[in-house]
Amino acid sequence: MNKRLPRCVVIAYDEEAQSLQICTMHRESLARRMDAAMVVPWPLADESFKLDDEFARKVGGLVFGLLAAHQPELKQYISVTPHPDAVKQPNPPAD
Repeated sequence: MNKRLPRCVVIAYDEEAQSLQICTMHRESLARRMDAAMVVPWPLADESFKLDDEFARKVGGLVFGLLAAHQPELKQYISVTPHPDAVKQPNPPAD
């Protein structure tokens, strides 16, 4: 049996192509960068271990917000209502 290595999903916005680029990468190859990154922990127990439509909406809204915080030109395309429990951060973290 061939064991698959854990992977991460990386989402980027390409301004020139005006497209989202979604890819997977081996988690091990991103470990150092994740240690230095802003990480938003989200325990599955907080969602009763239900990865349903509502959870997907919350995650998607968070992802769009994080991308738009660093690439403001993306904001004009986002029409997702922020979740009331979302952390409000007036100034995005420095790159």
